Amino acid sequence: MSNDHFTDVIIIGAGQAGLSTSYLLKKNNISHIVFESGQIGNSWHKRWDSFVMNSPNQFNLLPGQSLAPEQAERFNTGKQFADGLKQYALTNNLPVKTNTRVVSLSKSENENVFLIETENNGETQTWKANQVVVASGGENVPVIPKLQQQFPSTLFQIHVDQYRNPLQLPEGAVLVVGSGTSGVQIAEELLGAGRKVYIATSAVARLPRRYRGKDVIAWMTDLHFFDKPASQAEPYELNMKAPLMSGRGEWGHTISLQALQKQGAILLGHLKQVPGNEITFENNLIDQIQFADGFSAQVKGGIDQFISMTGIQAAPAETDEADLPADLSLFENSPTKLDIEENNIKNIIWTTGFSGDFSWIKLPVLNERGQPIHTDGISPVKHLYFNGLPWLRNLKSSLVLGAIGDAEAVTSYVLKNQHENIKVMT
Repeated sequence: MSNDHFTDVIIIGAGQAGLSTSYLLKKNNISHIVFESGQIGNSWHKRWDSFVMNSPNQFNLLPGQSLAPEQAERFNTGKQFADGLKQYALTNNLPVKTNTRVVSLSKSENENVFLIETENNGETQTWKANQVVVASGGENVPVIPKLQQQFPSTLFQIHVDQYRNPLQLPEGAVLVVGSGTSGVQIAEELLGAGRKVYIATSAVARLPRRYRGKDVIAWMTDLHFFDKPASQAEPYELNMKAPLMSGRGEWGHTISLQALQKQGAILLGHLKQVPGNEITFENNLIDQIQFADGFSAQVKGGIDQFISMTGIQAAPAETDEADLPADLSLFENSPTKLDIEENNIKNIIWTTGFSGDFSWIKLPVLNERGQPIHTDGISPVKHLYFNGLPWLRNLKSSLVLGAIGDAEAVTSYVLKNQHENIKVMT
């Protein structure tokens, strides 16, 4: 086999998953290269200007990193986190090739190696590797419902992937479609900028930012909430959106639909259709609010029980206005129709999520929806692994919090096969 463009392992993607894996491979003296289509931490650079991480700094560490105690419960902005990823790669001298897009991943059966075709500034190259880790992420392609086509062409429409700040939008009211974390945080920003905001809601859980003297993420970590294995998760859990919360402010803050309504937002049910100049919504707003309130109450109840059973010292429950259950009578007559012109709606922001594009993988490791087939990151094709996917091994995989554990698992697979290869060669 020619040594031209050959390495033991190739990692595709230089976000927290790819860099964590690279760090551990280097620590174990495994020759490898990391390909990144853009800049390091590319997806984090695509967030809106005021974006702040949703989990405290202590839960966003990569292998080998540490944190000053006074920074543990603070929140970095998306830009700070992205810059931190770049510095992590530089400090550890990780072999990352930026602006290098992987065009295809296939396998040479003759040589029994993976073939990775890359493109950089119009120049294509083919690389060979014994093992491959796909860490390009499962949420890098904007998802916009076909309903978008029903809206008048005169409206300014944008996906959250392209939203940066309120000044980007033409004058007039804004309809935010989707009430996941991105949707409610952007709605809050728009309200603060004096914009009229309508929110087409969906069923999304929410959490208090802090409870009984500690960030709720810290409590849920203590409760091993995020350790639930993917194999034990119900189908609905695998598709659940991240609970609503915000990292803005010194300690972050709670964000709820009823809190947004108090700030001036007009809450609506799920977007239904757009016949002509009228937008219609499902009559399910109260259901969405009750679901979110119920989840918060359930988690707080679990924390209370944990404190009681362990006997640990904890502060009493504090009053959090945004976390108080909604007065549902306020929403009994919420509108199910909106006239676009009468309500001066000029903008639509689609906060409808992302999916992963793996069409460049030319191997039998994708399902009918084009998404990875794997068990704990191990694909059906020997020596090909996935990392950086929601629920890769457990719920923690959906957070930066899971980067270390997932990278350790994937690295262990690589090392095992590396040792097996050495035995065969000797």
